[in-house]
Amino acid sequence: MFSTAPLSAQIGAEISDIDLAGPPDDAIIRRLLHVFYAHSVIVVRDQQLTLDHFLQVGRWFGTPKPHFLDHLRLPGYDSILLLSNLHEQGRPIGIYEGAAFWHTDVAYEDPPNTGTVVYALQVPASGGRTWFANQYAAYDALPAPMKRRIDGLRVVHHYGNRADMDETSRTSAERLTDAQKRRVTSVVMPLVRHHPITGRRALYGVAGSSFHIAGLPDDEATDLLNELAAHATRPEFITCHEYRRGDVAAWDTFATLHKAELLDPVHDRTDPMARLLYRISLTGHSPQC
Repeated sequence: MFSTAPLSAQIGAEISDIDLAGPPDDAIIRRLLHVFYAHSVIVVRDQQLTLDHFLQVGRWFGTPKPHFLDHLRLPGYDSILLLSNLHEQGRPIGIYEGAAFWHTDVAYEDPPNTGTVVYALQVPASGGRTWFANQYAAYDALPAPMKRRIDGLRVVHHYGNRADMDETSRTSAERLTDAQKRRVTSVVMPLVRHHPITGRRALYGVAGSSFHIAGLPDDEATDLLNELAAHATRPEFITCHEYRRGDVAAWDTFATLHKAELLDPVHDRTDPMARLLYRISLTGHSPQC
């Protein structure tokens, strides 16, 4: 059976002594999911996965769902999105700037993401960091009057970064094609999620794609969302993960905010600053939870 250690004092667990490419074992999968939901972020080191193995691992956490950014999917594998700073023929092959702000993955669709799994094939010399913020702890630390104020509020989400809507900015959301822009819709999500697996309450989507709060004037809603986002990303809730080649990382999107390191583009796969991760977006939850 595999072993675990804290990823940090704030959030997460590091898992070792496990081969995710091995034959599936129900007892191991159930324990892996237990650790995942207990810690919200897990990192499994030193893996060597085929695409089919990676998809198999993704299915342990939920149902893979093709990402909205269809032009950045891995050809032939609709459920796998590329995260990369590599450019080919003058264009990025994956998301490389559009995740460099605090956000919740795919809170702008219904059903929303319940989890994300990534596999690091290439990492830059810096490690290509991702920061995670514990949204259980952020909610728990709120004063009681604020909890009473926000419990039950509904938030309007759509694709984009509320804090930066300039398409030319490096910290706005990933640029959309014209066809994708025509498909953008708004959805309504709870501001406080009651997690279906853990039963705990967490702030949800307070940064990134949240733009309005149902029933509140826009200025009041924006002020409240900005106040909560500042609270939710305080240092005591945050950890930073520096990837190594072969890492498989997964995070619970109902309990975390995250952002990626902003990297400069590279044009050669042998460049020591090249970053390439495969990503699977998930909906629902495994029946093995």
